[in-house]
Amino acid sequence: MSESNPPVSTGRGDDGTTTLLGAGRMGKDDPRIVVLGDVDEASSFLGLARSEADEEVGGLLIELQRLLYRVMGDVAMPKEDNFVGEQDLKLLDDALEEWRGRTEIPKEFVIPGESRLGALLDVARSVVRRAERSLVAAGYAGEHSYAVRVVNRLSDLLFVLARGADGKKTLSKG
Repeated sequence: MSESNPPVSTGRGDDGTTTLLGAGRMGKDDPRIVVLGDVDEASSFLGLARSEADEEVGGLLIELQRLLYRVMGDVAMPKEDNFVGEQDLKLLDDALEEWRGRTEIPKEFVIPGESRLGALLDVARSVVRRAERSLVAAGYAGEHSYAVRVVNRLSDLLFVLARGADGKKTLSKG
């Protein structure tokens, strides 16, 4: 092991607690920790989808992963600090409008799995929906309404991207 690498495991969490910025030790089942875990999982699935995506979609997915890190910042930091806001809603609304214009949305119920990328995006979407429920359960719907709104809009965008990834219904750009 290299001397310059920080330790990965300290053992401090073996008692079921973790440290959250400025909040000290708290239970790993604390609602804020649950939100952070759900958002982290969503970002991981977006990374997996990104590994299958072309350059255009991959570029958007990395932006969305960075957005999720900002959402985590809002949850982890004191409530007066906001990392997500109106500009993030605009980014999502603009992307949603663009991709909806390029993708025919099926009128029937969609069963994920038409393509690997589409299925990965659908898994990410379902985890984002769970993160949204966790945000609401943790009390972020009022004071941190941007975080909830951003995560809600993100799931809509992932649905559209998944339909586009499924191929035959994607319209050409331009």
